[in-house]
Amino acid sequence: MVTAMTASRHLRKSLYLFSVLFIAACQPSPINESAVTDTEEETADTPIIITSDSVTMTPEHILSIKPSRYQPSLGLQGNIEPIKQTTFVAVHPIRIEETLVSEGQWVEKGTPLLVFRRTGTASKAEDLKKPEQVNSESGDTNQNTPEDTQNFDAKSAQAAPDADTAVVRKTDSDKTLEAISSIDTDSNTSISQDADINTAKQDVQYNSITIHASFSGRIENLSADAGQQLAARKPLLQISDETKLHFMATLPIQAKPQLSVGQTVNFTAEGISDKFTGQVSKLVSTSQPKKLLVYVNVIDNEVSRDKLLPNMKVTGRVNYGQIDVGTIVPKRALHDVDLTELQTPPYMPLQPLTANVWIIGQDQRLTRQPIEVVEYDPTTQQYLIAGVSNDSLICLADLPVDSKGKKVIVS
Repeated sequence: MVTAMTASRHLRKSLYLFSVLFIAACQPSPINESAVTDTEEETADTPIIITSDSVTMTPEHILSIKPSRYQPSLGLQGNIEPIKQTTFVAVHPIRIEETLVSEGQWVEKGTPLLVFRRTGTASKAEDLKKPEQVNSESGDTNQNTPEDTQNFDAKSAQAAPDADTAVVRKTDSDKTLEAISSIDTDSNTSISQDADINTAKQDVQYNSITIHASFSGRIENLSADAGQQLAARKPLLQISDETKLHFMATLPIQAKPQLSVGQTVNFTAEGISDKFTGQVSKLVSTSQPKKLLVYVNVIDNEVSRDKLLPNMKVTGRVNYGQIDVGTIVPKRALHDVDLTELQTPPYMPLQPLTANVWIIGQDQRLTRQPIEVVEYDPTTQQYLIAGVSNDSLICLADLPVDSKGKKVIVS
């Protein structure tokens, strides 16, 4: 008799859980924007009974799926830098003869910057090679234009020592190197065509070289003074065009399919309440390690002008795909994750944030399922997650890992 009553009681509990699962599965999918009530206080004193094959819990430990719409997005973070930023560096030891600009001065394209003369001895013939050019926007290295090549070949015999006194300029924003292709000389000193440049180094009188601004910008980090001797690879000055800005963010390579050139990026700057707009201008994949570099050009308007400055830290987001549906859960439903990052604006992770949740399937068995934490709502103190189907139930209990596969019994 007692056995029959016990069996009947277990049957009723099983039917109750099945009915809960059935109702959840049969619910239409209207979008519910309301918050979920955190049941932490209600379940704090309710014991969980775990056996070798089952987990007994109360209905308060079980959370029905509460859907909410959201726009998938990726977080981007970087530092504001000029799109055009070039540092001039001496290839060989030189002596500065005249500095024609000053620190902080704005110069137009083509403005003479400084005059120098190479010091030391001439190099062997194998050192006399044509300068290369780099496209500062794409970072691709190309050979000289036909005009540059023609000029070089015409002067190779007479101005070989001068050709070897090229100055290298480094585009800091793209981490590439570029050799100046237009070098002005103010001397007609020449070397006999009969000179054997294949012999050991020989003493020569070098011509003076004048370098010019390759684009309009502001002079920064000027370290070249008249009469100064500089060793090879020493920087001379930097030109930055702060009227055109961008920033670069790093993402996992898996994010590449979600991004394309031209996508809008909304971002904020540290210490400024204004919101700014940018556009994805370039996507660059790296092999070691496998990362995606995302370049974002700042939209020049009244909001950004005079407020965004180089070296400012910015944080933004770029939307992708269609509106999706996630699930609202309390904090205690999430396991194996650090949620500290979500406690401050914009309350969304910069990188995909993975956590685990306990799911009760329609077979009443527990599974431990990885999900993505999308957003935190500080008003309701709830979290929006993605990756849970709407025909499941979420277990709020903090269960040991070996609970996977055990049957849920509702007491």
